Amino acid sequence: MKSIYNICFSPTGSTMAAAEQITEAFGCDKKTVDLCKEISEEINITSDSAVVFSVPCYGGRVPETASERLKKIKGRNTPAILCVTFGNRDYEDALIELSDIAESGGFKVIAGCCIVTEHNIMHIFGQGRPDSNDKEEIDDFAEKVAEKIKMGYTCKPLLPGNHPYKERHGGNVPVLTDEGKCISCGLCERECPVGAVGERGRSTNKDICIGCMRCIKICPFNSRSLPDEYLSKLIQKLRPACEQRKNNEFYL
Repeated sequence: MKSIYNICFSPTGSTMAAAEQITEAFGCDKKTVDLCKEISEEINITSDSAVVFSVPCYGGRVPETASERLKKIKGRNTPAILCVTFGNRDYEDALIELSDIAESGGFKVIAGCCIVTEHNIMHIFGQGRPDSNDKEEIDDFAEKVAEKIKMGYTCKPLLPGNHPYKERHGGNVPVLTDEGKCISCGLCERECPVGAVGERGRSTNKDICIGCMRCIKICPFNSRSLPDEYLSKLIQKLRPACEQRKNNEFYL
């Protein structure tokens, strides 16, 4: 194999970490395409390489921003491994949607996985995951996929999900800026995947914001946050679906 590509949308870094663990098993040249950045030109990947497509699940779907940017990634019957991360609730239709996106771009899906990571908003759910047991499972999966490619097996596994996909839901996320802490360094404005942050971090366009939590995660001064009341209500609402430990799922 010539190269392994990590095509990843990971605003808070947890999806990137899982995807990088998978690519390590291939022992060849690694290339990364960060979907948190705009893709200016079409990227073509030949069949002598392989791709790991990795995204977090947002409300049971592939994030729209990632979906749009993936349209510029083109394969030529190139083997593709899918990785969806989810915050210990459910991934619902995200894996099958990612498969459809990959196949429409000319890729051949040969494996998929759904990995539990810490919830990007409610950190008490999935806290500390992937843990050591999860990482062992990911390593085992990656080694099996690498062997599958080496042996020339390109059959597609049966993946869960529905057609049509579930309807997208989710309202505005009320990100706050503590002006007493913010020094207007502009880091969050530069790093926002959709350009929702303005005034060097002192404003957020709620009509554009996708609630990815990147600005909160990367702020070196902890000046951006969500209201306590908002978090409390969200935790109460989702606790029944999120509090029990979920398993990773692998498809070969």
